Amino acid sequence: MFKLPKKPVTSTVAQALLLILLLSITTTSFAILTLASSLNDAEAVNVAGSMRMQSYRLAYDIQSDSLDFNLHVEQFESSLFSPSMSALRHWTVPADIQQEYMLIIQRWQQLNTLLHSQQNDVYLGQVADFVEQIDEFVFGLQEYSEQKLITLSWIGGVGLGGILIISTFVVRYVRREIVNPLNRLSHASY
Repeated sequence: MFKLPKKPVTSTVAQALLLILLLSITTTSFAILTLASSLNDAEAVNVAGSMRMQSYRLAYDIQSDSLDFNLHVEQFESSLFSPSMSALRHWTVPADIQQEYMLIIQRWQQLNTLLHSQQNDVYLGQVADFVEQIDEFVFGLQEYSEQKLITLSWIGGVGLGGILIISTFVVRYVRREIVNPLNRLSHASY
């Protein structure tokens, strides 16, 4: 005897397919947002990294009485306030990264005052600490970027796993509720 399923097959399959669609949209949206927010990461790390070298270059300029000293000060400030660095003030950037960036700006303002007040020896004594502060900031930027990619990998894996599990359920459900009854009906008609 042929039994009708308790719940309409099309309703169950439609719900499963809708769930697959929602998982796909959620996973893809998260990936796009994460990747869009990561576009600035590499540039910010490179700019911040270059500021270490620029700090030492200013120290060299002081020691060698370089004519490019003022140009190099401007270049440092241009790096410090570049669009990729200024983007770190966005609400999506963790508070600790924003705070570190603000501390570097404050420290630079102090050092810049020393440079313009002819207290170059004081700058020379503090440049190594300043570079270390920038180095820690660069490390924090790298960790933040890596954490975003790790999270993206996990969300993508969970989304894909969910899609595979639901797809397996749909295939088994359709086989049990549609294909097997049709096969029995087909065999009974012979």
